[in-house]
Amino acid sequence: MKTIGFFGDSFCANNQPESWCNILQKKLGCSNPVSFGEPGKSIWSVFTSFNELISQNRVPDISVFCWTEPYRLYHPTMRLTANIHPQPGVDPKVYKALDDYWVYLHNYRKDEMAYEYSLKYYDRHVLSKVKSKIVQMWSFRPFETAGKNPGITLTTGTFIDESMLAFSKQNKDTEWMTIGHVNQCEPGINHMTIEQNQQWAENVYGRFRV
Repeated sequence: MKTIGFFGDSFCANNQPESWCNILQKKLGCSNPVSFGEPGKSIWSVFTSFNELISQNRVPDISVFCWTEPYRLYHPTMRLTANIHPQPGVDPKVYKALDDYWVYLHNYRKDEMAYEYSLKYYDRHVLSKVKSKIVQMWSFRPFETAGKNPGITLTTGTFIDESMLAFSKQNKDTEWMTIGHVNQCEPGINHMTIEQNQQWAENVYGRFRV
């Protein structure tokens, strides 16, 4: 039986049966997913975890990437997004340093360039060489939380140039709040309704077969 893995943020992190990830896995005839996304994590976390699978020769037969926004810092264990709620047991100085970074050191132009250049490089020079069927999509369309659209196109595998964030907002019952450049919503299955999870799985499945 083929294996499948999901790599990204909270839009592909849920392991409930109603999750679009598990629905897609079944439609493709794959075994249970070998990995899911991690809430609040950056693209750098995806690069790091997938590179480990490459080095260990454990890349799944199908790899689904849900690329998040650029405005997240990398940390191997903690979530370091803007306006994040402190995690229990973490030194408060970490969050003070994080707040100071966003105020005094952060530069959006630099983050956006680093995001675009690194994502394009990973697409063309890493993913294009792995023995896995690749599916790429956006959790957040690049820079959409900042009201920009740079038109990044990814070339490896099946590229679904659609935003799961925008799709989830079609549900009027989901309460989205914008704080700075961060969009937050009420908890749910991948931030979507059960019906939306089914629809997104169908969307990906239909595109995957093309």
